Amino acid sequence: MVSSRIEDYLEEIFAEEIRGRTATVTSLAETLGVTKGTVVSALKRLVGEGLLDHERYGTPSLTESGRERALSIYRRHEHLTFLFTGLLGIPRPKGEEIACTIEHDLDGESESRLLLLTDFLAQGMREGADWAQALTRRLGDVAALPRPLAMLRSGEEGRVMRLTAEGALRKKLLEMGFVPGTKVVFLRPAPLGDPLEMELRGSRFSLRRGEAATVWVCPSEGGCFSCAP
Repeated sequence: MVSSRIEDYLEEIFAEEIRGRTATVTSLAETLGVTKGTVVSALKRLVGEGLLDHERYGTPSLTESGRERALSIYRRHEHLTFLFTGLLGIPRPKGEEIACTIEHDLDGESESRLLLLTDFLAQGMREGADWAQALTRRLGDVAALPRPLAMLRSGEEGRVMRLTAEGALRKKLLEMGFVPGTKVVFLRPAPLGDPLEMELRGSRFSLRRGEAATVWVCPSEGGCFSCAP
């Protein structure tokens, strides 16, 4: 098995190749922030795996199998970086760091699904689709993240997104009207902090803090992308 760190060498050698340059021990050491001795050890490992040809004092070159492996890693990195920076708006240094962390753990199916998602989102944004514009706005609004009902402040409202309660409590909450998509207002806590006073469908009632913690809501303004039970 080739470790994720060793895969970084494959990716960088491939990146240099498609730029029309040749990777060297010195350039790899500078780019990857390691010593030349570390690079030499890594290259020997890649040669042993049949992924690289490297003669002593020569320049490393990918074998066909090494190039195929490197292409897969490079493609994952580029798509993930675009997903996190170009689509989600994360600053590039951080986006690349996240991409590097994830790319080595993807299997073929996970990679395909992520690449298809990235292409779908990119197409929607290029075409100015309504959902894509809504997504762009929502990505810049941290306050829109779902949270437990018990964590709202007095006077805040939201729409039920999902219930994390199970068994009898889940049944009770559904019967009370905590159905996904329903508007609920957190009025105020009791003087001692529990129970919590709520308004749901025009009726006022009290809910224990522990019960309210199992009801997840998102701000009602703009609605939720998904209100799943």
